[in-house]
Amino acid sequence: MEDNEEHGPAAELTPAGMRLYRFAAGLPSCTPEEAAAGAALTGEELDAAVRRLEELRLLRRDADDPERLVAVSPQFAAGQALGPLERRIREQTEDVERMRAAFVGLTPYYEAGQERQQSKAVELLTDLGDVRRLIDELADSCRTEALHVQPGGARDPEALAKARGSMGRMLARGVSSRTIYQHPARYSPHTVEFAEWMMERGAEVRTLADGPDRMLIYDRKTAVVSVQGNSAHALVVYEPNLVAFMVASFETAWRAADPFPVGFDREWAKQVSDDLRHSIVRLLTEGLDDKAISRRLGMSVRTVQRHVSEIMRTLEARSRFQSGYLVGLEEAGASARAAAVVTTA
Repeated sequence: MEDNEEHGPAAELTPAGMRLYRFAAGLPSCTPEEAAAGAALTGEELDAAVRRLEELRLLRRDADDPERLVAVSPQFAAGQALGPLERRIREQTEDVERMRAAFVGLTPYYEAGQERQQSKAVELLTDLGDVRRLIDELADSCRTEALHVQPGGARDPEALAKARGSMGRMLARGVSSRTIYQHPARYSPHTVEFAEWMMERGAEVRTLADGPDRMLIYDRKTAVVSVQGNSAHALVVYEPNLVAFMVASFETAWRAADPFPVGFDREWAKQVSDDLRHSIVRLLTEGLDDKAISRRLGMSVRTVQRHVSEIMRTLEARSRFQSGYLVGLEEAGASARAAAVVTTA
């Protein structure tokens, strides 16, 4: 027994406990006094050894005389002491296997979903809540670059407040962010404040008179674009070639856009006015009415009507189409004069 003190239940017994068990195992039963004398134990050692041996079911009280101690077979004691632990281990093992089987059972669904996502070129979302959740998920998973085109002039203050969460987290991760607004957004206090908030955190913001429809591009892998005629719907584009085309469209618009000014700039205001004027005239010649132009340029219908009236009065035009024609002649003449100067030089 002494050679096995470091193995099995013996490892939890003190030398005093080992001596007591060895002594008790050699007798049908014994009193504590006999055990103390036979195992050479003090009273304190005897009490601790008896208590531990009883806990391990290696020692019990005689049924006919509770004052006497009886040694119990180690095999029987092991069954008594380890049975509950083995039962718990068995139950936990069964729980682990059930959980493993449940996880394995989900694997086909995940693999099928991944295949659908990889093969899916475009997905239509018709629920505004789903659209917003997807945009938040894409922003939170974005790691390198986010490109935004937000036409329509002034943006909704509530939407801007909600956008701060995902946008703030994205910029805090060091993601490159570029946003294109339309010129009228510069006159919206809420939009100006949000643009300045983004720029303070490293984002770039520009404006132009007319450009692409609303689109959000993340890591040049996934794009979300608006659906014509229904602002609550969105198309999610995964197809690499389509996303690349949209990125190219963004870059073209970005090069044509003006940096978002901080504070009032008279020269910038004049340039914006000229850009809007040219855009309005171009859209007039395309046959768009005032309401369509207002949606296209992010301006109110009343503002569009005021610009149209001023353009027609300046050009002394009698119709909207004639205004476009006269402006076209004016621009063609300017181009010819510029070419003549270059040739002469």
